Amino acid sequence: MKNSTRQNILEKCFQAIEKGGFEALRTDKEINGLSISKGAFYHYFPTKLELGYAIIEELIKPMYESKWSSLLENESSVAEKLYQLIESEKNTVTDIKVSRGDVLYNLMLEMSGVDHKFRLKLDEVLEIQVKILQKALLLGKSNDQFKSNVDSRSMAYSLIGQLHGCYAIAKTRNSKDVFVSMVNALQKQLLEVLYTKNPLQQPVMVEQRAY
Repeated sequence: MKNSTRQNILEKCFQAIEKGGFEALRTDKEINGLSISKGAFYHYFPTKLELGYAIIEELIKPMYESKWSSLLENESSVAEKLYQLIESEKNTVTDIKVSRGDVLYNLMLEMSGVDHKFRLKLDEVLEIQVKILQKALLLGKSNDQFKSNVDSRSMAYSLIGQLHGCYAIAKTRNSKDVFVSMVNALQKQLLEVLYTKNPLQQPVMVEQRAY
């Protein structure tokens, strides 16, 4: 029951952060919605910042790690997996997601200059993503799916940053169409500068005619 209460607090407050950011989070309002006493809340999280650290560590970090980890499942299909992952980001985006933006990016902008430990926690999430992407890009280069002259770590940073930028601009424009358009441009750019060939191209079957 104690673990369930703690998890409920984390998830409820995370949902509020997704909507309005960390500094706007009112923990008293959120715990009232869960019928939890202030004493119970402070038992688990002595300060609001401690709650924030736990949300990053236990919810946000696993979420972003899981997002990219499929790239490493099969080294022979890294290029295709990467293309499909970005395609899925585009095809599953919702108006609500666009209006809120990317939660990690939002927190990086909001909290990196406010609290040193918060910044370090966010940096851990970023580094996990970069390392997974870097490893995936190196795998792809080793079997000629990606161009050999691409710097894997720089490309990993660039890809993450560009996706964040797609969300940020679409949020400001309040437009899912803008997000889709920007991701389309990102995919085209990747095909030009990263891929050795289009991962979705299928061989053309020539029909054999009988004469």
